[in-house]
Formats: sequence, C-alpha cells, structure tokens
Amino acid sequence: MSHEAEHDKTPEMAVDFMQDDHEEAHRLLDRIVESLAASTGNESPGLRKDLRNFIEHTRAHFNREESLMKEIDFPPFPVHKQEHDLRLEELVSCLDDLDAGAVGLDDVRELFMGRFLPWYRRHCATMDQATANFAEAHQKGKE
Repeated sequence: MSHEAEHDKTPEMAVDFMQDDHEEAHRLLDRIVESLAASTGNESPGLRKDLRNFIEHTRAHFNREESLMKEIDFPPFPVHKQEHDLRLEELVSCLDDLDAGAVGLDDVRELFMGRFLPWYRRHCATMDQATANFAEAHQKGKE
C-alpha cells in the first residue's frame, strides 16, 4: 500500500472545518510525497515550498481545533494539544535542519513517510474523531 493511500483512509469528521482542513492536508501531503518520490538524487524544486505550506496549514488547523476543544471543554484537551505541539515542532525542526544542511532528503523522507504519515492517520482516526464526535454531541445537547 502506498503512503498516499494510507493517509487517504482518515474517517469523515462530524465538524465541517475539521473535514475541510483534513482534505486540504491530504492535498498538501500528496504534493510532499510526490516531491520526495521525485527527489532521488537532487531535491525537487517545490519541496521546501510544499513543506512550508503544509506547516502553515497544519499550524492554522491545530489552532482552530484547539479553540474548539477549549470552547466545548473537551476533557482530553491537554493530551491532544501535546500531540499537536510535538508534531508541529518536529516538522518545523526538520525544515529548519534541511534549510541549514544538517539533514538530507533521506531524513526528510523518513520523517514524512516513516513517522508523520502513520502518526497522522492514527491521530485523525482517534484523537480527531473523538474531538469531532464530542463536539457534535455538545452541539446537539445545546439544541
């Protein structure tokens, strides 16, 4: 199974912005995966731009999600936020290290293909799904 197919299996979200954000993340991740696959010896021209776009999208998504969790008083908020903080820092550090020449394409490939994509799939299927379901129940309780 390809990495692209793996991250496409995230569940539908009951919260519209989460669904929309995940779909955009998939599009951005596909570009990164394609760039990494095309970068066998030399770096694909758009890779760093794609990485920056994904990081900015992810930062904005995490902020929206964390605001929702605070608004609905989501009990596992601290654990969910810690996951966001750790992964975002890992992505930013990887890009900074790539820019500085401290890591190469193989390291970036390992981060995205070996660690980030599997984490992302699990995170969407567990933490994000639980958050969306809790938010939906919270909203129905207000009606």
